[in-house]
Amino acid sequence: MTISPHEHLYDSQVDFSSNQNQEDNPVTEYWEEPDVSIELDVFRRDLRFDDGVEHEIMCFNDDDGDRAFPGPLIRVQEGQIFHGTTHPSKGPHTTHWHGLEPDPRNDGVGHTSFEIEGEYTYQWQPEVGWPGDPNLGGAGTYFYHCHVNTTLHVQLGMFGPLIVDPVVHPVFPVTEGVTRRVFIDGPEYDIDTETLIAPYSVDPRWHDYNHAEGLSGEDVGLNNFQPEYFYLLGGELAHRPGEEHVWSLQNMRANVAGGDRAPTLLRLLNANYSPTTIRFTDSNGTPVKMAELLSHDGRPFRETSRYGPCRSCHFTDYPLMTHIVASGAAERYDMLLHPPQPGTYYLSMQFEHWIGGDVIGERIVEITAA
Repeated sequence: MTISPHEHLYDSQVDFSSNQNQEDNPVTEYWEEPDVSIELDVFRRDLRFDDGVEHEIMCFNDDDGDRAFPGPLIRVQEGQIFHGTTHPSKGPHTTHWHGLEPDPRNDGVGHTSFEIEGEYTYQWQPEVGWPGDPNLGGAGTYFYHCHVNTTLHVQLGMFGPLIVDPVVHPVFPVTEGVTRRVFIDGPEYDIDTETLIAPYSVDPRWHDYNHAEGLSGEDVGLNNFQPEYFYLLGGELAHRPGEEHVWSLQNMRANVAGGDRAPTLLRLLNANYSPTTIRFTDSNGTPVKMAELLSHDGRPFRETSRYGPCRSCHFTDYPLMTHIVASGAAERYDMLLHPPQPGTYYLSMQFEHWIGGDVIGERIVEITAA
């Protein structure tokens, strides 16, 4: 049977979701010309981490062939049409756009749509925000990952960062090329020092598995995560290094509160299967409330206790300042850093046991405030 690009293969959404088939080259329905597009291939190879240990990684690379980990940064503005074409190898695979929730065909969840053997172009458009409206807008920190044998494939490395930037509203302008806003009516931040931090740990047993391990119903231990290596992926988004590398964070910059430059934005993406806790301290180990929480999972923290526009908490008398941030798997936080004066500060990332909560690993990042 031949299906035209404008015909529906399934009679209803229920019928569509119940047919969990693998398809060679699914058709992208209602195709529109993209504003942003990327070609995502899959590679698998040994990569050396910053502690000198090599792990076999299965990850996405872009059309430039940059075989790096994590996958390439995808950056889209609200209202733009995005196309992401996935070319699986040793398939099937999908690409799930975690937190964005497009329609099922473009959400990349295999068991509610399809798994891809050949290629498929995902299409979606983030919603445009409006100042003061807590129900509109898609700006924030997200990530993409494979949703086939998800537990194993994400641990093997099939994920990457995804950022949705807000449109510029005339009431909330920005200094072009110097600052952006986290969301349409949020505070400005410094583009040059914007930083991603993604905790990630490795259970080396899993990295010896075949990509289809456990899919036939056998128990291979994917419910028993025992990490032995602990990492902080990421760095300054404007200065990501080149090919064939693991992008890791060991030190970072932050602009001093009240200085000439806008604050530094830290985007936390928890790519770890265990809980983590960030603590900010000075060089003496004293806690410093220098992190201002702005949004969580792509949703801004807003003042909702009064009538009228719901302002960002940043512009109220009670900004959400803290020295400690706890997060679980797949959680994302956007936070401004406000070191009170020039000098050296520290970010301590503690990895905790997923049942007992004991600290099983720690990584420390030196923060230079200037």
